[in-house]
Amino acid sequence: MTKVTLKRGDTRTAIRATLLSNNGTPVDLAEASVRFLVADFRGTPIISRAVEIEDAAEGKVLFVPEPGETSTAGTFRGEFEATFEDGRVETYPNDGYISIEILPDLG
Repeated sequence: MTKVTLKRGDTRTAIRATLLSNNGTPVDLAEASVRFLVADFRGTPIISRAVEIEDAAEGKVLFVPEPGETSTAGTFRGEFEATFEDGRVETYPNDGYISIEILPDLG
């Protein structure tokens, strides 16, 4: 599982990921759309929006937080959800979650 740590209010740190299939190869995201989903451990959604696909053939995506998305300190779970041209959906990582820790800031 991947872990991302940032401070409350930070919007500069991007989350880059390569989406991998069950056999470990990059997922071809041509003609797909991808969302980044973040929730607390009770399942309350924190973030749910589209991300940038940096390299479709290599399965590379980029999420840059927007103001307000990192305003709550805590530990959260994240995942990328890809919707393909045929309407099928797959979630990555498919063997767990991305651990996201937002630390309190001092200011």
